[in-house]
Amino acid sequence: MSRLIDAVLGRSSAVAKPVRTQSSARRFVVIDCETTGLSPAGGDRMVSFAAIELAEAAPTGRCLSLIFNPGRKSNPHALKVHGLPDHLLRHQDPFHSVAQDIRGFLEGAVLVGHNVGFDIEFLRHEFQLCGLPWAPPQSVCTMHHARGQVAGRASLDAVATLFGIDVGIRARFHGAFVDAEITSRLFQKMILGSAEMLAVPHLAPTNQIDPPPVVRPPAAPITHGINGYAFAVTGELTGLPREAVMARILALGGSWHHSVRKDTDYLVVGHAPGATKLDTAAARRAKYGKPDTIDEAQFFAMVAASGGGRRR
Repeated sequence: MSRLIDAVLGRSSAVAKPVRTQSSARRFVVIDCETTGLSPAGGDRMVSFAAIELAEAAPTGRCLSLIFNPGRKSNPHALKVHGLPDHLLRHQDPFHSVAQDIRGFLEGAVLVGHNVGFDIEFLRHEFQLCGLPWAPPQSVCTMHHARGQVAGRASLDAVATLFGIDVGIRARFHGAFVDAEITSRLFQKMILGSAEMLAVPHLAPTNQIDPPPVVRPPAAPITHGINGYAFAVTGELTGLPREAVMARILALGGSWHHSVRKDTDYLVVGHAPGATKLDTAAARRAKYGKPDTIDEAQFFAMVAASGGGRRR
């Protein structure tokens, strides 16, 4: 692997640190993508993509941060990783709307990534679906390089931490640009031998389209309890698993609907709600005048009005 990196960087394998020559001024683009799952062959698609340009071992300031409508739902594991709910993604433009821009940004660069083969395979798949020819250029994988240099895990968190890179931001949110930025600093230090790792300011997706609000305030303030009303839930509620929410509703005299029906009174919207239930609720409301979509604070206020508190 080190010989391949030496060849890509245009340096002799006998040299421990990169030398400032014309070849070392090559253009690198650090990439990362988030997807609906692990298999493009199985129909998985890209939901976000980030790219950070480096020249002379330092960021140039040119970056991409994009999200897309993948045309399908994310599997639960992938959703927990990237945190982009289906309701948000389905309102975005598809990959092909910016495919030419992405291909142009990558042209002539050496691609860098942590497990870069995964990102390249999804890029190849997306370009193929767009009918755009794309031959993957040379690439450098920081994960493969780390496996040859460090003992133990070679995950991005583990390797970056070993090289003194703060990965705390990934505890707050996980995304393609965050991972690309951390990989950029890791590449500068671990492979290019830079004494100082230059960070890139976080860039939110520049093409994001804000979806309509998922919670529709009821026409009048809710002052009643649970008894006599029917509920469905989408997304995750904090503090209670779905089964406990159902049990609480039933214990307080309410009805539980696994799907949104014409007689559902309220759809409780938690974190990462499903697009199907939200769309069904909108269609039912247009035809039957209900359900109202409420957030979990409104729901627990109804629980409290029923004397149910918010016990686990």
